Amino acid sequence: MKKKKKTGISRLLEISGAKKYLLLGSAISVIIHAILTMIPYVLIFYILIELLSGQVNNPDVYLYLKWSAIAVAISFVMFFISGALSHLAAFNILYKLRVQIASKLGKLPMGYLSNRSSGSLKKILVDDVERIESFIAHGIPDTVKAVVLPLLILIYLFTVDWRLALVSFIPLLLLLVIASMMMGTKKAKKGMEQYHQSLEDMNAGIVEYVRAMPVMKIFGQTASAFKKYNNTVNEYQLFITNWTKISAPMWGMMMSFLVNALIPILAFGLYFYFKGSLELSVFFLFVLLGVGYVKPVFALASLSPQIVMISKGVDRIDEILFDIKEQYSGEKVFTDNFNLEFRNVNFSYKEGIEVLKDVSFTVPQNSITALVGPSGSGKSTIAQLIPRFYDVNSGSITINNIDIKEYNNGELMQNIGFVFQDNMMFYQTIYENIQMGMNKTKAEVIKAAKIARCHDFIENLPNGYNTHFGDKGVHLSGGEKQRIQLARVVLKDASILILDEATAFSDPENEQLIMEAFSDIIQDKTVIIIAHRLSTITEANQIIVLDKGEVEAKGTHNELVANSKLYSKMWNAHNRVKEFEIK
Repeated sequence: MKKKKKTGISRLLEISGAKKYLLLGSAISVIIHAILTMIPYVLIFYILIELLSGQVNNPDVYLYLKWSAIAVAISFVMFFISGALSHLAAFNILYKLRVQIASKLGKLPMGYLSNRSSGSLKKILVDDVERIESFIAHGIPDTVKAVVLPLLILIYLFTVDWRLALVSFIPLLLLLVIASMMMGTKKAKKGMEQYHQSLEDMNAGIVEYVRAMPVMKIFGQTASAFKKYNNTVNEYQLFITNWTKISAPMWGMMMSFLVNALIPILAFGLYFYFKGSLELSVFFLFVLLGVGYVKPVFALASLSPQIVMISKGVDRIDEILFDIKEQYSGEKVFTDNFNLEFRNVNFSYKEGIEVLKDVSFTVPQNSITALVGPSGSGKSTIAQLIPRFYDVNSGSITINNIDIKEYNNGELMQNIGFVFQDNMMFYQTIYENIQMGMNKTKAEVIKAAKIARCHDFIENLPNGYNTHFGDKGVHLSGGEKQRIQLARVVLKDASILILDEATAFSDPENEQLIMEAFSDIIQDKTVIIIAHRLSTITEANQIIVLDKGEVEAKGTHNELVANSKLYSKMWNAHNRVKEFEIK
């Protein structure tokens, strides 16, 4: 029988259980703190009894004051210990949770990541996880205190005067009823679902707006003109406004009961006192202690809607951790044979829209194969299928006649080097950007940089290889970033290389340096090159011509110029472009 998935507060407590001993220590500390918090009020009660009886110089009065001071001091220490333990538990749990999410995201198919905006993933990985810290570090100790302190106070008050104790219990009872009415309804849960979706959409809009800012500036547009950003912010504002209007009356009523909890005690206390059935010292005790539980309960009341909000965030975290299946990974490892073959491959990003149709071709080991064709013909898609960024819908891709799905994913990625069109640089040192976490020495990194033709410009940076990219105006040109990416591939020393429009954004000088680097890198490698500049691939062992997701022709450059209408047309267009000049 399938185990029922935990949600809400039970799931939050399950997450918290990872550091249960720290939280147990925090709970015990806060219970001691709660008990010690009560002691000064009880001792003041006994002092009042002595004072009202005329025993001003009674030595017990000074003893009570002394013990009150000691109780307050120890109470503060226990409160500090409780907070320290709960925060230590929270930060350890948050670290582990973020590592788990990041690890799982790295194992998910690219299809899932492509369908999620970076803003929504950022919200889950940063915002939703951060809210759990609030529950663990503050919510658990506050809840323990909010339960223990009122319970201790009410038990003690019932032993003194059951009538006023019952009156003191009324605000707490009403608070529990109102809180359950506010947060336990389907409408409240649906509202929180809408809140998270609205916040994710706004995050996605903001990220997209920031990325598009250079284009917006060029056309003189403001944030209000960026439709997605403007709409998501307005929708979020509208939701929050409506939610506030709905919840404000009940919330105001709940706060009113808490703030005015003293009124019924004053009313009934004075009534009993003037009737002669209540001593003045007891009346003062109830004035002091009868609302003593209000502050922790107030914190608990504030935490209640937060728990619902946090729980919805946890649902989104659990969706990644448990609901989304990891990409299947086989167990086979590579040998020395890297013959690559596409066999009747069909693929679509969206159902019903085929991007590749019955694609078949072979890339022999230690050869160079170029993929050419009009934009949208499927070249980059083919490149992304080889390292399993996506899985084919039908057909197969094999290396050494073994389906790539049967290889271990880590093994597959270790043997494939990929140079993307976009040059991703991390805000780390140039050395770390090349090393990319690989177990390589500095000498190996420098050697790779020299092969990639980037050693010279790195040495001219303020701190050489230790220069932080992006710091104090340290930026690199597109061609320089491309050569950094090539250095990563050299350092990886993969047997299969995929070069996706590697010189697309380079100036002539950088393109020459990159092509020189290519000539060194591709030696004894199985290479797939995607290129629009046909002059760079005329010496390839074979050229695959793609059109509308199908293989239109394949052969050498000379064969295709003679036999392929599409390739011949592209080659002629390429030559005309080279002859173009502005007059």
